[in-house]
Amino acid sequence: MNNMSLLPEPDLSADTAYLASEEQSNGLVPTIKRVSFHTLGCRLNQSETDVLARCFEQQGYKVVPETEAADICVINTCTVTEHSDAKNRHAIRTLHRLNPEAMITVVGCYAQINPQAIARIDGVQLVIGSEEKMRITDYLEQVDPAGPPLIVRPKINKNTFSAPVVPHSFSLPSYNKPDLVHAQHQLTEEGHIYSSKAADIQFKLKEKEEGHSSQSIIASPHTNPAESVRNFENASLLQNTRASLKIQDGCDFMCSFCIIPFARGRSRYREFENLQEEATMLVKEGAREIVITGVNVGTYQIGKLTIVDVIDYLNSLPGLARIRISSIEPTTVPEILFQYMNDQQHKLVPFFHLPVQSGDDTILKKMKRRYSAAQYADEIWRAFETVQDLCIGTDVMVGFPEESESEFENTFNLLDKLPLTYFHVFPFSAREGTPAFQLKEQIHPQIKQKRSERLRELSTKKRSAFHQRFLGETRNVLWESRKPDANVSGYTDNFIRVVLDEAHEADLRNKLLSVKLTGIKGQTMLGKISLGAC
Repeated sequence: MNNMSLLPEPDLSADTAYLASEEQSNGLVPTIKRVSFHTLGCRLNQSETDVLARCFEQQGYKVVPETEAADICVINTCTVTEHSDAKNRHAIRTLHRLNPEAMITVVGCYAQINPQAIARIDGVQLVIGSEEKMRITDYLEQVDPAGPPLIVRPKINKNTFSAPVVPHSFSLPSYNKPDLVHAQHQLTEEGHIYSSKAADIQFKLKEKEEGHSSQSIIASPHTNPAESVRNFENASLLQNTRASLKIQDGCDFMCSFCIIPFARGRSRYREFENLQEEATMLVKEGAREIVITGVNVGTYQIGKLTIVDVIDYLNSLPGLARIRISSIEPTTVPEILFQYMNDQQHKLVPFFHLPVQSGDDTILKKMKRRYSAAQYADEIWRAFETVQDLCIGTDVMVGFPEESESEFENTFNLLDKLPLTYFHVFPFSAREGTPAFQLKEQIHPQIKQKRSERLRELSTKKRSAFHQRFLGETRNVLWESRKPDANVSGYTDNFIRVVLDEAHEADLRNKLLSVKLTGIKGQTMLGKISLGAC
């Protein structure tokens, strides 16, 4: 695990000190409860964390980077493997050690599957499962700091759902004061940490206009950990570049190895008007690309509305440049999406992530997957032959119980022959409560490791060949970040990560530029800007 530098608590600037002194003279000293977010796992978790952060902002909390001290630490957990559970526990313990005064709140999939184990960890005061995790703030006041942890874990319902649609507080025009605008430009080069000055000024202005103050919780002088947890991207307050849109949750497919139907419930769908509202808001806040997320997005259906209608609506939004589907199950892809991707005027980008899991029919049956190896191959070839410059990624599992050497070779050979761009390789992890957990013949860890290495080497070879196809060509790149070494990186529509191979003083984040792909460096490509912004 990589350790990140810990940031000291910043002092008030002269501007905020002026506001503070003015309020002190009036007997009003507003203070803000600080909350940090720590997200483990999938893009869906990251999407939900962003919504939670917006909800906290709306209620007057100050969202701080995970490396800063906080009064409330929210950990959004993953439980897809035993290793994920171990990372969850490690993150919780590290948070408590470095920030012992904080109220630690654990939510999400691991909280749904094993809340009692979480509640036994020192420092945990609130545990919320999947059904209620978007309502954390409703339960904070119910926690007794001197009592046992509060566990909230009702049964997950099967109804359609709505998600909170909350604009970031920075985007509220009422508080777009000159000092706030100036403070918003105090972002770091990385774009992950924003100046506390902006949030302090904004909150003080809001408190002064509304004529009230909030009660203080004293923050710990310690900083929060950055081990094994993803940076919460506070840069999205200003530049949302790529934004996730959750349209669906849960799954009905019940694969024999998967714990997700138990952690997130059965498949259910987001109300269409509600997702339209959030998509419109995200574009108004500056998002150039929207990534459709969920557990099994291809099954989306409310009445006659399907994922095609979701994409049609997103395609109609002025200001949005790209639509991307994060991952979609084989057999659930509407044929019309191939046509959309191949249409240069359509915003749906030429990218599919279609999990295969295995290329052997016997193993696929044991996994309770809904296709054969031949059916998967047909879908891949049909997409590849229809969509120009298509990038296709996949997930593959090795070492499923009873997987023989010849069955693994069937998987290797299938992936070798198919026009895939990359693989995410996962060694099988037995999850208690799933049918696969009962299978007796487990594969030795060393064999799983060896098979994983072979597939990862094949994936690297295929990605390099894909990059080689586009060497010397010009493609549009949506620039996303500037690294500490001043490198600027972004992605093409077909998911090639590009690093700018030239000095550029201007901030290119959230700009869509025409770029000549000039070289290959590891798993990325190098590029030079050839035309103006799009």
